[in-house]
Amino acid sequence: DEEDIMRLDKFLSDMNMGTRTELKRDIREGAVQVNGEKITDPGFMVNENDEIIFAFLSVPYFRYEYYMLNKPAGVITATEDRYQKTVLDFFGERRRKDLSPVGRLDKDTVGLLLVTNDGGFHHRLLSPKKHIDKEYYARIDGRVDEADREKFEKGIYVDEIFTALPAKLMIDGYRENALESDFMDLANSRAPKSALENGVSEIRVVVQEGKFHQIKRMFHALGKEVIYLKRIRIGSIVLDPTLEEGTYRRLTAGEVAALEKNGHM
Repeated sequence: DEEDIMRLDKFLSDMNMGTRTELKRDIREGAVQVNGEKITDPGFMVNENDEIIFAFLSVPYFRYEYYMLNKPAGVITATEDRYQKTVLDFFGERRRKDLSPVGRLDKDTVGLLLVTNDGGFHHRLLSPKKHIDKEYYARIDGRVDEADREKFEKGIYVDEIFTALPAKLMIDGYRENALESDFMDLANSRAPKSALENGVSEIRVVVQEGKFHQIKRMFHALGKEVIYLKRIRIGSIVLDPTLEEGTYRRLTAGEVAALEKNGHM
């Protein structure tokens, strides 16, 4: 496979072993072995099955990498931004340059975000034709009732541009006494402080679309406001409960395979 063959310095750069300039110098200085032989030419051609040792470390090649990140509030879903922290900043300086988030979460929304360098996977996961479930947990200002659930089930007219497809709304409970901690960042939330007097409904909603501010807009159309929103599932991938906000882990091979199968990808 032609794609498998690449320059030694590119191989090491792709695997975050350093910049191309640093790596060329390190290779010329004899820091690299390929299949047991010292190689000093940065342009030496290797493939992903070669055994590469760099600075006494074995460097396996991953063509594609897949991660789940537990996104905190106040961070934007972008690959880079001069002024604001992005989700890729959690991956540090040594991350692959070709990683990008799959879809987006609003700045004040938390929870499950997938990150990969597999463009095909990215495209298939976001394709509207795939009908992949996205499940959210939310806290809503006031009481969410059966009538709201039926409206979600039929599809909600949001505005002249957007009518949401039918979605599944599950009402987990209602508390008369809301807490300050129920609110995401009240400064960023449209929920008025008086909402603390209305009580709070805890709900889960499953949508297959991913329109801008979709869940918030759907509830807003019903006269209610989302005060906290967390994505907890995409297809068969459930947010790992052991992942703290701002941390990530690789998806297992089984999780990637299940997601491909789940989305009939």
